[in-house]
Amino acid sequence: MTNPKKAAAKQKPLPSCHDLYKLLDVRIEHPEQTKEIDTQIIKEFEQERTIFVLDMSGFSRTVQRFGIIHYLAMVHRMRRIVLPVVENHNGIVVKFEADNCFAVFPTPDDALAASLDIHNDLRVANLMTADESDVHVSIGIGHGPVLLFCEDMYGNELNLASKLGEDVAERGEILLTDSARKLASDETFSFETFPLAVSGVEMKAHRLKIKK
Repeated sequence: MTNPKKAAAKQKPLPSCHDLYKLLDVRIEHPEQTKEIDTQIIKEFEQERTIFVLDMSGFSRTVQRFGIIHYLAMVHRMRRIVLPVVENHNGIVVKFEADNCFAVFPTPDDALAASLDIHNDLRVANLMTADESDVHVSIGIGHGPVLLFCEDMYGNELNLASKLGEDVAERGEILLTDSARKLASDETFSFETFPLAVSGVEMKAHRLKIKK
């Protein structure tokens, strides 16, 4: 049963792609209106959100051993597990793209709680499958302004969260940007901080310590 408090706290539907594309068309066709159009786009589409990027582990190895259809079935299993968990923690899945999930949440605490539940639900699901069908993921979390619409989003914290989730985090890890870590208020969470260079930019990342 859905928690009524959580249901009430869920985010509003994402803004329309059609409306954004119309504004971009005007921007392209009327460069003299660039400043005004940019102001309107920011007003209508920029939101401050916690950004969640999930990546499945072991793509190349699994495909080479068992084939692309086997991996596609694993991706489908991942999506079936991840979607309801994200929604149950006040999140919205913006898109599934290949073996990635891109979602937004109101706060880092929501994203962290969802991340832990996803790892737990995957562990339970993996008990019922052969090792070659087990699904494992890594997750990156950021927080900040993002241009957000029906099927995509853009922003610096999205880029950082993507780097953490897809390139830096190991299987089973949850990594946060500095902005997300500063807003994580649930005192039951603890973190390990480490320096990191992302695309030539020095930053701090924070690894959630997961109790075994």
